[in-house]
Amino acid sequence: MTVGQVRDRAMELGIAVGPAEDDLRDQPLSYYGEDVAGALIDMLEGWGAGVRIHPKVDGLLEGYRDLFDRFAASSGGAVTITDVELLDGADGERIRMLVNGDELVWHLEHQSDRYIDTLMVFEIADRLTPRDDTDPRVFVEVHDADEQSGYVFADPAALSILIRELGIEQA
Repeated sequence: MTVGQVRDRAMELGIAVGPAEDDLRDQPLSYYGEDVAGALIDMLEGWGAGVRIHPKVDGLLEGYRDLFDRFAASSGGAVTITDVELLDGADGERIRMLVNGDELVWHLEHQSDRYIDTLMVFEIADRLTPRDDTDPRVFVEVHDADEQSGYVFADPAALSILIRELGIEQA
């Protein structure tokens, strides 16, 4: 299977939009490596429909802002995430942001000031939903062979079809 074939199928299923990069279209899927799930995350991130989680950051606030900017961008405007800030109070560290204009505050646990709290991302991903209740797309977590996470903004049923067709095993 080629990168272009995956792209075409993702477009048919409504997962990705826009033209594939001509220089990669004819490349085999293995161009992205032997891990098909990792390749899918990387391709969809490149096509604007996915977010790969990079836990190591230069600074926590900048890392979270970048991450949630990428989440919002991958939704194509269906989900807005703004005003990301870190709060430190008597009850511990928290992250605060506006999701579609509504405040979301969540507890954080940092082991280091160089790594974001990936558990928090997992816990709130299902709260990052379109304001339009008729839009079935959500952020679906996909794990690669190294147990690194990525999220794909898609209708879960459509993404399930693509994952199955690519032979990716999901927990």
